[in-house]
Amino acid sequence: MFGGKNRNNNYNDYYENMQLNRIYYELEEINRRMRNLNNRLRRVEGFLGLTAEDDGK
Repeated sequence: MFGGKNRNNNYNDYYENMQLNRIYYELEEINRRMRNLNNRLRRVEGFLGLTAEDDGK
């Protein structure tokens, strides 16, 4: 009745798309936070006068 199987597929496709969009959003958010942390670490290293070569080797 009313093309139930087709409608169900459309709903499943929509739901899957929404899940993928949410995953992409979360990944972008994680990347943004990672960049912010890296920038903050670089500023702290600069303030303390540390460089990548000063890792104790």
